[in-house]
Amino acid sequence: MTTISEYAAQHGISPRRARALAQQGRLPARRVGRAWVLDEGVATTPAVGTRPMSERTRRLFLRALSDQTVREVTGSDRRRIAAYLGRLRASDRPAALIRAWFRGADLPTGFTLGELLVRAALEHQDDVVAERLARPQRRYLNSPERLARVVADERAIHGLSRAQLADRAGTTPGDVAAVEAGRPVDTMLTVLRVVNALDVRPLALPTGAVRDSA
Repeated sequence: MTTISEYAAQHGISPRRARALAQQGRLPARRVGRAWVLDEGVATTPAVGTRPMSERTRRLFLRALSDQTVREVTGSDRRRIAAYLGRLRASDRPAALIRAWFRGADLPTGFTLGELLVRAALEHQDDVVAERLARPQRRYLNSPERLARVVADERAIHGLSRAQLADRAGTTPGDVAAVEAGRPVDTMLTVLRVVNALDVRPLALPTGAVRDSA
């Protein structure tokens, strides 16, 4: 068995907060005498087994999580933050992953999407986090420039090369490069295949993304 204090230390929350979660039924804990305990297999260190982020990385990650894009991040930071977002989306326990990354951090107090999700994770509102992250990426891609940014960002988040994305989309690396550069391709079907391969659901597509057939 693991005590509530041990669980709190493992997950970067206060014992008082852990006891409150247990009393609310949001932790699978039980009373033994005057103490709250969790059975082995339940109260473990985060299953994702990852180290906490640095303060700087947390700031970058919060911004990227809020915008669901890495367009404001450059260089090696871009690759790292994209990898974090990709891992979070792919995880079947995203809230536990956030708790591991933000272990020991203060509870965010803002109201951006990133701050709300991190706060929900740290408060063990796991269903809230999972539901929000499971929603399709719906985007207005109403200009070639916006389409280019979204495809480049999502490809980075998915950890795909242009050749890998082309293979997944049933097109060519040249078409992927053209879309990312804001250049037109032959058909709108090609554009749809590329964005669908990245799990993006377009709410609008630019007519300028396709070559004029005239």
